[in-house]
Amino acid sequence: MRIGWRSFLKQKFQKKSGYHAIGIAVSLDSVTFCALKKQNGEVTLAFEETVSFSHWGAHLAKWVDKHGLAGTPAYVAFSIHWYQILQIDRPTVEADEITAALSWSVKELTGSDKEMAIDYTDLPVPLAGNARINVFALPKDDVENVSEAVFNAGLVLQLITVEELATCELVPVQSDPILTVVQEAGEEICLNIIKDGQLYFSRRLKGFENLGSFTEDELRMGIGESLSVQIQRSMDFYESQLRQAPVRQIMMRLDTPHRDALASQIEQVVSARVNDLTPAVTAAEPGMSVTRVNYSSLGAAICGSAEPQVKNEAAA
Repeated sequence: MRIGWRSFLKQKFQKKSGYHAIGIAVSLDSVTFCALKKQNGEVTLAFEETVSFSHWGAHLAKWVDKHGLAGTPAYVAFSIHWYQILQIDRPTVEADEITAALSWSVKELTGSDKEMAIDYTDLPVPLAGNARINVFALPKDDVENVSEAVFNAGLVLQLITVEELATCELVPVQSDPILTVVQEAGEEICLNIIKDGQLYFSRRLKGFENLGSFTEDELRMGIGESLSVQIQRSMDFYESQLRQAPVRQIMMRLDTPHRDALASQIEQVVSARVNDLTPAVTAAEPGMSVTRVNYSSLGAAICGSAEPQVKNEAAA
């Protein structure tokens, strides 16, 4: 990525932002921006906006200028449409050599000739006695294009992450496992099991993309039961294959107006209580709702409140 001297000097000498962090969620057809303020330990959602993917970089620059956000640290989360997740054996090399060692395996497994940006997380516990890692791979051109748009908007890029890891930032760090069920409008459901702030298990639930169009009666006619079964299977795998204590808490944010009815159905099938997934962020304005914001953008922004879970090779 080439940076003009005028843009470089403008960013280098600009005033420090009064805002805490900006989260940017890059989906297939849209991009969401949200800005957080932090004062006396309280995190507040100041602004948020969703724009079409077309010319989103220009929209971001205008949004930053409109709200005086230049110089704010920015955290980007890609949606599943942009990357592939692979689970492979951890290479037996030094930590600083893992990314290089992974490049050939990723190229072979993805079947892509594109140069890929690679990041990874260690599984907190061995699977079937083997040290395994989750590898996230996305085209390097996409990383560079997003980085350039963020830089040109006058923001300070701190981290590039993915949807699964951004979701981990939305729940409290605790020793008891939490199963999160998160869905953006019209998207697949992202199911995570998180313990001690670490991602232990993650999978995508397909077939529920139109969940928001079903009535409460239709949910009772099989959709709710099907979702409950998929959740139970994930919990069984976590307990039996990873040899972990049972999950007793589910935090849910789904694309449906019938959340209470669906939660009740799930609780009849699984041995866990179901609560709303409501991040510890308050809205700056009365008409603004934190729970309606894209959770990937919000989770990415919250990354600024804590140490990143993993080193991000993609941003290098």
